[in-house]
Amino acid sequence: MSQLPDSGLSLADLRKRIDDIDARIHDALMERAQAEAEVNSATPASGETRTVFSPERDADLMRQLVERHKGELPLATVEHFWRDIICACTGLKEGTAIHLDGGAELIEMLDLARFYFGFSAELVPGGDAADVVGAVAASRSDLGLIALNDRAELPWWRGLSETGAQVRSRLPFVVLEDRPADLPALVLSRADGLVDNTDVAVYDARWSDLLPGKLMDQGIEVLSFFRSASGVDALIAISGELSEEDVLESCAAAGAAPDILRHVGGYAAPIDGDGDADEAFGPE
Repeated sequence: MSQLPDSGLSLADLRKRIDDIDARIHDALMERAQAEAEVNSATPASGETRTVFSPERDADLMRQLVERHKGELPLATVEHFWRDIICACTGLKEGTAIHLDGGAELIEMLDLARFYFGFSAELVPGGDAADVVGAVAASRSDLGLIALNDRAELPWWRGLSETGAQVRSRLPFVVLEDRPADLPALVLSRADGLVDNTDVAVYDARWSDLLPGKLMDQGIEVLSFFRSASGVDALIAISGELSEEDVLESCAAAGAAPDILRHVGGYAAPIDGDGDADEAFGPE
């Protein structure tokens, strides 16, 4: 049998090598699933609460993936592969439903949900973003997926609360040029209290006048806003290192302090998959 010039191996040998690699990958996947099951079993005894959605842990895993990635396989393919494994191993399929924002294109929402949460979780199309907030608040384990639009049809974030539905993640997390499932969105989950160690903090801010024009100059990103006859509601994002008082001062420096400011969640800063693997970006 002839040998191929690049590797010195025959085509049959190369195919056998692939079969051997596939077998090792399968064994490693089974070992990982077993290790995850042991973590799940040990969690209650450690005093920690077991959750089916751990965005901070997921973000750490994705950062490590981007840092070590090299080779011909596209990063987006590897990311999807790992996300599917993580969801399957952590029990996201155990009675967890993902409620989808009905105000966005359904096919885009389905693509986004399947890319990030695999095919195990139940997907539930909702009426609008407010319905998604209500469904998540009424459940102990369900998640919500809301598309980010500059101008919202309603201030759905008013329904977010410290002990109800909160913003926990922003998608896409690994930002790539021409990536699949690139619809900007927020992931909601219910919590018993606000998570205060996130890279980016999210606030419900309300002004009785116009939205201050220089928020970006103060490192504040307007994720979405809703204008009415009584003023402007906005969902804003800013560095999680700042206190609520700091945020009020930043808004005042931008033109006006809001009449109402509520902390409604936070997320890990997305990373640039096309540039420096260590580069995080978002409100600074």
